Amino acid sequence: MSGYEAGTGLDTKQRRVFESMPYAIKIVAMIVFSLACCTAQAQEQKQDTSKQSTSNERVPRFADYPVAKISKERVKKPIIPRNWHEDPRLRLLDATRNVRANFAGRYFMAITPCGSACVGGAIVEARTGKMIPLGIISSWGETYEGFEGIAFRHNSRLFVMSGQRNEKRGDMGVHYYVLENGNVKFLKTIKTDGDFTEPLK
Repeated sequence: MSGYEAGTGLDTKQRRVFESMPYAIKIVAMIVFSLACCTAQAQEQKQDTSKQSTSNERVPRFADYPVAKISKERVKKPIIPRNWHEDPRLRLLDATRNVRANFAGRYFMAITPCGSACVGGAIVEARTGKMIPLGIISSWGETYEGFEGIAFRHNSRLFVMSGQRNEKRGDMGVHYYVLENGNVKFLKTIKTDGDFTEPLK
């Protein structure tokens, strides 16, 4: 048998060197060789486990961020920053007219159109009209039925923006946020190629 000796892990040249060694040295060499093989296998298994854990990384879910109380109070006129242009101002006022809380228990998630495959958003506290602008999200491709550029629930503090935020290059993905003590907290982004065919949970 030439080249590689089956069952030994040694090629022909290595096997000849091994057979010429004294018996005691052979034993030591076999132990060292076995330990090296075990270490290599352990490292490979560790790498495989690491890759699997990354691919199976759990994403935030709406149920992870429940609210204690659901309000249906009418939304007060939003307090819009003075530097907003007329068009987005009118869009937001129109979106918040005669509506009730629909997000995170006592807030209203205002969604306004800004073109093809593009929406803007703002969170308005129903009782006070205090608002948090979210910017725009756009440029999605294939989507699942019922897809929303900004997805949210009345009984959850989590909201998800799917697409490219504020037309920033390289930002395409599913972006997870949570409303915490009246402030928006970024959680994580799952990068995508622009297709959103998997429904959120």
